[in-house]
Amino acid sequence: MTDPRVAAVEGNLIAQFRLLASTEDVRALPDEDVIAYTSDVPFALFNGISGARFAPGSEARRTAEVVDRYLARGLPFLWWATPSTMTPQMDAVLRSRGLAPSAEPGMHVPLTAPLDPRTPPGVEVAVSPVTPELVEVMTAGFGFPDFVSEPLLRALESVPADVAFHVIARLEGEPVSAGSVFRTAATAGIYNIATVGSARRRGLGYAVTATLMNVARERGCTEAVLMASTMGRPTYERLGFVEVCQMPQYVWVPESG
Repeated sequence: MTDPRVAAVEGNLIAQFRLLASTEDVRALPDEDVIAYTSDVPFALFNGISGARFAPGSEARRTAEVVDRYLARGLPFLWWATPSTMTPQMDAVLRSRGLAPSAEPGMHVPLTAPLDPRTPPGVEVAVSPVTPELVEVMTAGFGFPDFVSEPLLRALESVPADVAFHVIARLEGEPVSAGSVFRTAATAGIYNIATVGSARRRGLGYAVTATLMNVARERGCTEAVLMASTMGRPTYERLGFVEVCQMPQYVWVPESG
């Protein structure tokens, strides 16, 4: 029997990919057994693959067909795997094409009680609409190239307000940290936790994540999930998250990039 916590982690991510595949800057592939989309944006997030449900016995062939189309385009792309959508045969094909998986712990926590966000002095954290300022904090915090900002803004703007919400943290009035929740049923998927370099190691990631969890709980969510970076994992563990699975990313970037 599938661990319901694992199902929540991967179901939330796959739903987000399905929604992203319908946004204006990308083109969804017609394949019915995988969520895949391409764009002219030379950034992996905007050329993505996930949620593969290949028929037994066809996994290697279908993986090769899909990934080779992306390699032929020559733009960065990612294949985000989940426990039920990756097999050893698929992994072998991806590795043979030069895509090695990165460790991405899938983490889960029940939302049973409000949390103290431990907001640092001089900091205010509040729910924010999707604005260029919000996206600027996210792109700066992740170190994304400038050309990602506009398509990311349009992608976030396209998500219905009952599906996603965002918070922004201000230090002495300046926006320095942000994060998002993408909701599926009673599951709050926490994404985009980013802090600009000059404001790190002050507890902002904790405050933003805790605030997202509190707002999600107030809006009816009973659990939260996320994929943890190495830097962020200790913070998430202090908030009660536990690893329940691995959600590896297979990323390809051309040598010139």
